[in-house]
Amino acid sequence: MRARGLQPGDQAWEAQGICRSVTWPRSQFTIRGQRDDGTPLPGDYLTGGTVERERPRRIIHIGFVDPAALNTATRKKQLVALLPDLPQNLVTPDNPYIVSEEHSTSVLFHEEAASAWLEALEGQDQISDLYIVATTKAVFDRIKSEVQNLLGPLQITEEEKRPLAEGFAANLAYFRLDFLDQERVALKRAFREILPLLWLKAGAIGPRPELPTEAPDPDFFAPPENPFAVLVDEGAMQPLLQVLDGRTDLRLLFIVTDAEEAFQELAAEARARLAGSTPALETVQLYRDYLENFLINIDPTQAAQREAGG
Repeated sequence: MRARGLQPGDQAWEAQGICRSVTWPRSQFTIRGQRDDGTPLPGDYLTGGTVERERPRRIIHIGFVDPAALNTATRKKQLVALLPDLPQNLVTPDNPYIVSEEHSTSVLFHEEAASAWLEALEGQDQISDLYIVATTKAVFDRIKSEVQNLLGPLQITEEEKRPLAEGFAANLAYFRLDFLDQERVALKRAFREILPLLWLKAGAIGPRPELPTEAPDPDFFAPPENPFAVLVDEGAMQPLLQVLDGRTDLRLLFIVTDAEEAFQELAAEARARLAGSTPALETVQLYRDYLENFLINIDPTQAAQREAGG
């Protein structure tokens, strides 16, 4: 890109950065549930929650073995060795079936013992896989129907999933974080630039307010759709309080003043006036709080002097 005459800050340069080329598009796709070309996102999110679902029990016909041939424990063990979750030590020479409270698999070796097997299965809700040795499919279907009527579907707990293609009911805004001139901020000439931060600090609720490009800074700012207000001119407290009278959604009141004493007086006046409708109102001093939040690598002695007004 440098060979093409491009420099950091140029649109073509910045478009290749990690945010614009990866982070921003992926954030957009996540919310919309699809890519720019309309292709739905494949896969699911694991929500961390659980849901109860019904699942049919697996009932399998074993027709390749003649029930009459299963007349010894050894032969039964050979069949059980092919089945999951069923140890061979459960096999006994005379038992025509296996039902165990500790296992999720059961097997019926002889179809003529179906009634006794069904009695043993009653209440065994943990059993998910059942194998029936039957000479014909008709016999298997009859016994299978009786098993389904007895046990019903399997109740299982699964981790809840959410399709990526559903997206989210969310808004997304991209902000460019720039450094403001400290003196310009201190001289109260950066209200328009700082306004998005005030909106974010108040919870990013409602549409992001903006000042018209050529409009001068107002004496106060109280957007009706946002839970914050700004007293820009100390002398405009009364008109601002009149506008805020009856507001119940207010969270933050920003007061622009350099004097700590003036801030405390104005904040107390606002809280007393608005206590009935907004008892939890928080007051913040601008621009001192803003400037101090962004001070870095300051010597402790200098910080103490700043705090003392030196």
